[in-house]
Amino acid sequence: MAKKTQPGKTVPIKTVLIVTGVLLVLVFFVGQGVLKDLLFYPPAPSANYPTPANETEARIQDLDYLELYVRGYDRSFSFRARGRGLQLIKETQARAGDLSLAEFELAVSRIVALGENGHSNAWSGSRSRRHPALPFHGYWFDDGYFIVGAKGEFSSLLGAQLTHIGTTPVEEIYTLFRPYYGGEDTGFKAYALPFLMENAAFLQTLGIVENPELVEVSLVLPNGEATTVSLKTLPANPDRPLFWARGWLLPEGSLPGAGDWTALSDSGAGQPLYLQQGDQPFHLKPLPEVNGLYVQYRQNNDGDGFSISTFNSQIRAAIRDLSPDVLVIDARHNGGGDYTMTAKLMFDLPGLLPEGARIYAITGHDTFSAGISSLGFLKEAAGDQLTIVGRRIGDSPLSWGETNDFVLPNSGIGMTAARGLHDQLNGCYDWIQCYWTDFDYPSAVGSLDPDIPVPFTFADYIAKRDAALEKILEIEGVK
Repeated sequence: MAKKTQPGKTVPIKTVLIVTGVLLVLVFFVGQGVLKDLLFYPPAPSANYPTPANETEARIQDLDYLELYVRGYDRSFSFRARGRGLQLIKETQARAGDLSLAEFELAVSRIVALGENGHSNAWSGSRSRRHPALPFHGYWFDDGYFIVGAKGEFSSLLGAQLTHIGTTPVEEIYTLFRPYYGGEDTGFKAYALPFLMENAAFLQTLGIVENPELVEVSLVLPNGEATTVSLKTLPANPDRPLFWARGWLLPEGSLPGAGDWTALSDSGAGQPLYLQQGDQPFHLKPLPEVNGLYVQYRQNNDGDGFSISTFNSQIRAAIRDLSPDVLVIDARHNGGGDYTMTAKLMFDLPGLLPEGARIYAITGHDTFSAGISSLGFLKEAAGDQLTIVGRRIGDSPLSWGETNDFVLPNSGIGMTAARGLHDQLNGCYDWIQCYWTDFDYPSAVGSLDPDIPVPFTFADYIAKRDAALEKILEIEGVK
């Protein structure tokens, strides 16, 4: 039975009338589309500064421009966070000439992170290319941090667990880097921490290593042997292949443009459903053992040569043909896109299924942005008919999105500025803060935490097991 949304609070009638009147006037004279763009997608402020005389002046200008971000171009800052951010800007300007490039970048990242919003952060990828890096990529599983991608000559490290960098345990490194990301711990692990941990200049800045060109790491190899090795880092490179950590979980060959970088997972038989067809953004397959249907979204928009609208139509057709008793929506690696591409389908799904059908959603730390919104729409429509299985999602359902680019004029440090509020916990009703398209898809679901938590471990990954799907099949009576 679909659950009805009930507004959680009332707004004084005077405020409603004033805001409504102002908006009606603006819509009449400007047009709703134009007004929406002005509110949620305004161009970044102009950076009209004279050519800096030196690096110190260049950084002072960058920080002056960053003040516009903190003062309101990004809308996620609380008034206390804004005050703290402005204070840190002034403090950083006072010592701008004494900072290394890495120190300056981390100072900027810390200021941006004060918004405590998963969409409002300095860009991880482009930043990592400006500094020397460790020759591998890792993923934070529930049983540790493991190497899942490596540059050619370092492929022997694949599958090893990273326990220390220098003499610092990875758990402590997590804590040291945490202030430089705004958002949930889960999103930090999925989207920022791998890039930060592999940035040798940042490791040096935080006192974790002494030499950013030669870094000692401690590992537990796949055979169980503990070892310590010194690795020559990769030089800064604007063309270094970059993928989100989840991309390296896919079978070898799934990442075009990876060059001589190698993924841990092979492309052979026996891969669980969530890793099959790794070169495609969507996946649909019957689950005959439970008269079910498995649906996977790895993103919430079109991919190269793949239409999400076509995929949605395929889902509807499969439900008509199979009349499944069980529907599994796998969103664990859906990093987002455009939630309007899936909203109608998510609201329609409960009504498309036979009476008494069960719906499951698999989630993980990589579930983010429009991936979260789509999950919220499904829960709004399905209510108790939906069971969420897996790990916690990568951001709060109450967060700022609708992002715009904001780039510091001299250093080129980029970040996202979030302008539209989404609140799927309580419902979003504020015409000034809430993203207007949300009013077309109202949802207030209270929580998107897993009903049945299931860890995502490296042990399961390397054994080609899908513990989350296995749990669902177990619930459905499959031994």
